[in-house]
This record gives sequence, structure tokens and C-alpha cells, in this order.
Amino acid sequence: MTALADTTRFLIDFNAHDVAVALGVPIPQAAAALIYGVPEDDIASYQAEIDAGLARAVAACSEHPGLAALRHALAPSGGPLLCIGDSITTYRYSYAHLLRHALAPDGIPMLNHGYSGHTSTHGLELTFTRFLHLQPALVTIKYGVNDCKQFGGPEAPELVSPTDYARNLRQIVRAFQQHTSARVVVLTPTPVCEAIVNPLPDIRSMRLIWRNQRLLHYAELALETAAETGALAVDLRQALGSSPDSALYCPDGLHPNAAGQWMIFEQMLAAFASESPTERTGP
Repeated sequence: MTALADTTRFLIDFNAHDVAVALGVPIPQAAAALIYGVPEDDIASYQAEIDAGLARAVAACSEHPGLAALRHALAPSGGPLLCIGDSITTYRYSYAHLLRHALAPDGIPMLNHGYSGHTSTHGLELTFTRFLHLQPALVTIKYGVNDCKQFGGPEAPELVSPTDYARNLRQIVRAFQQHTSARVVVLTPTPVCEAIVNPLPDIRSMRLIWRNQRLLHYAELALETAAETGALAVDLRQALGSSPDSALYCPDGLHPNAAGQWMIFEQMLAAFASESPTERTGP
């Protein structure tokens, strides 16, 4: 295993150097190495080790009916699969990267435009400034965990209000439906391990809390938006529950780890497998 400090692995895992890419600025691996203060070859080796493991993992489900349905949805336009969201999407072990490896034998590219810290408000702006021109065949949308942040205590308002979250999500979905031929998939926000994440010194110093009660409400809003717009809904509460097992999460209690991401991946495949032809037609 490549010898890197845990803090460096964490930054690489969540592509902290990629935030500038949201502005359309490409970040070469050499620049990332300078940011992290490690040799460029070490980053490449570390990422290659993870990719090899993910490729081995998805090989076992190559005949899953959900993958067949996903390939069918991607086939007509020949465009890429686009995954947009926050750190849970950009994470090196994420469902998006699992999808990338699962579709690689078919030559279908996956574009991962998840960015740490992003909310649905970021997603709405980037949809119009950067994402629509990519003309994806299918787009997955996963926002909500950062929208639910409460700075200042449990009585403080969410960073993005429920009304604004629902409106942002609706506008993002409608934009892809109106300006691309993409099939749209909406994932609900994932819950957190409150007893782990909220007491963390860095979180407490920011007067920041997450509450699963609020996350569940935003999940309902995401499902309502999917139903209203004809998007395919992936309810991740069915995969992780409303009060998740910490064994499925990184030590921060906020981000699903490799095991948790696998459950998200499986839930997505199940949603595609169960989707009927009438549901694929959209509004």
C-alpha cells in the first residue's frame, strides 16, 4: 500500500484540489502533488490501487439487470453519464466511481462533477454554466447534505431552506430535461451519524450541526421532485436507513465509506432494474 499520511489520503479521497475545476480551471496532477506536498507518483499509485479494487468489486455484478437497464438508458444519444453532487459523489470510493468501472467495458465515460461542500444552489448555477453543454445521456443528481447544515445551533435555519432546496432541485431537473436528451436520476441525501459528526472538534468550533430529522425531510422533498418531474428516484434511506450504522461511514460520521458507497451503488442498480418503460418516458 502506498505510504501516505491519513490526512493526505483524506484530502486526495475527496479531491480537495478539484474545487477550482468548478470554475472550469483544469488541475493537473503535478499541481495536486504540490498542494498535498507529496510526490506526484505517490498520488497516481494510490489512486490506481483504489481503482483496481473498485474494478474487481464491480466485475462480480456485470450481469446485474440494473446495469443492463442503465446501459439501455445511455445507449440512444451516445453521451456520457454525468454525476453531480457534493463530497459523497466526488469521494474516491463513491457510487459514481463504481458506476464508472461498471460501464468501462462498454466504453461509456462517466464524468464526476461532485464537489466537496456544494449545495443545490451551487448545482443550479453549475448546471447552466458548465453541465448542460456536456449533453449527457444520463445525469445523477445528489445534493442535500450540505443544504441541511445548521450554523449556530439546532434552532438556526438550514444553509439552504427546504423551499429553496426543492426549487433548486426542480430547476436542475427541468434544465436537463429541456436542454438535453438526458434521463435524470435524483438521489436522496444520505443521513449522518449524529453522535459522531456533531461532537467533532472542527464541527463544534464552527457551531455546525447536522440532524437526521432535517435530512429525512429533504429526502422527502427530493422524492417529491422526482415524482413531479418524472425523474427516476433513488431513495437511499432504503440502503442506509434513517439512523445509519457507523460501520458504513468514514470516521467523521458524515461520509459513507467504501461499504456504504457500495450500498448506494446497489440501491441505484435496484432502482434501474425495477424501472418500467412508462417511467422512463418522463413528463
